[in-house]
Amino acid sequence: MERLSALWEELVARTDYERCQRPRAARFSLESMAGLCGRLGFEPSSRVEGCFEAPAKVIHLAGSKGKGSTAHFMERGLRAAGFRVGLYTSPHLETWRERIQVNGEWVSETALISAISKVLNESDGEETFFDLLTAAAFVSFREADCDFWILETGLGGRFDSTNVLATEAAVVTSIELEHTDVLGDTLEAIAAEKAGILKSTAQCWSALEPQHPAVPVLSEKSESLGQKLIHLSSAEPFALPEGFPYEGAIMRKNFQLAQAVLSGLGVPVHAMQPLPPEEWVLPGRFEVRQLDDGREVVLDVAHSAESLAATLQAFRKAWPDVNRAVLFALRDDKIPSRLAAELGELAPRPEGEDWFVLPAGDHPRSASPESLAAPFSATPLCTMEFPKTPTVFLVTGSTYLVGALRPQTTLAPQPV
Repeated sequence: MERLSALWEELVARTDYERCQRPRAARFSLESMAGLCGRLGFEPSSRVEGCFEAPAKVIHLAGSKGKGSTAHFMERGLRAAGFRVGLYTSPHLETWRERIQVNGEWVSETALISAISKVLNESDGEETFFDLLTAAAFVSFREADCDFWILETGLGGRFDSTNVLATEAAVVTSIELEHTDVLGDTLEAIAAEKAGILKSTAQCWSALEPQHPAVPVLSEKSESLGQKLIHLSSAEPFALPEGFPYEGAIMRKNFQLAQAVLSGLGVPVHAMQPLPPEEWVLPGRFEVRQLDDGREVVLDVAHSAESLAATLQAFRKAWPDVNRAVLFALRDDKIPSRLAAELGELAPRPEGEDWFVLPAGDHPRSASPESLAAPFSATPLCTMEFPKTPTVFLVTGSTYLVGALRPQTTLAPQPV
């Protein structure tokens, strides 16, 4: 473990745009990542200029929200159909090892040491942290002989480190005004960045509503590649597995998207139906846990206005007549007053619901609790602790806050 920890520290010593204090647009290029893939022995693609071929089928996802959940649902569906699957997601909740999985398990310590060592040996020093970690995932999946690789973008799409492989499916789950300092300040500009993952080799999918202003951007990009954009809204709906644990429309839509994409690739999605309900429970996605004193805690990584509103509504519906509290954090690239106004319209706050604002874990780009207190009429907390009086909590707004508080909780007893 000491060797793996030392390698991780060597990775994070590189430029880390997830935690960087300076403007994250300071350096975005695929040149270093492409050079690294070449030195690691990945073959240049004859199908997509400037890309490489993976020894597997690759599914690539981008989006303002929903891409992580959809990726996890796809991974479970492929395993149920008998395939060996590599899954690469970001950010993590509690440990970075969550990000690189093979067949639903963290890649072993030995395999990770081997993969990261190979990557660092081939590094020319110009790559970022995310370049190196992404390359380590590629090497891990190659060494594990995975049939499918599922890759979630870290930010945007066009210049994301994951965007160097020819793919079989490219999926845009949603587009909202987020990371505007890097991706642009209009939905159309953000769509152009995320459309960068669309490839001439790939089925191009959109889960946006047809009237969304970003759809023409995605459609035009698909057509320029000789592909027709496939809309989830026009795909044949699939049945949800019995006991599917999510009642909210967003998670159900993400599951439908996962099934539709897999079906389009010829995967027998009927294999997903017999899986037990607990197989579909995802960490940090309306995940119900509890404190040592028995009080319930709902953990949800929602961070956009629409997903936060849906999470708040589901929380209030599930616990209507108890002393509820919302523990909330944001990164400093959000505009608190605008988000608070949007939530006021989408999910008006009922009387008697207490809000507390905290730092986003130890993230250096966390918005200060003091800056969030007034817009959200919340009590600022400077320590990562649960208040004493509320009966049930919702922890949301930031993946980093969810990750920081989750270790204080345990699995809630499941109803018999």
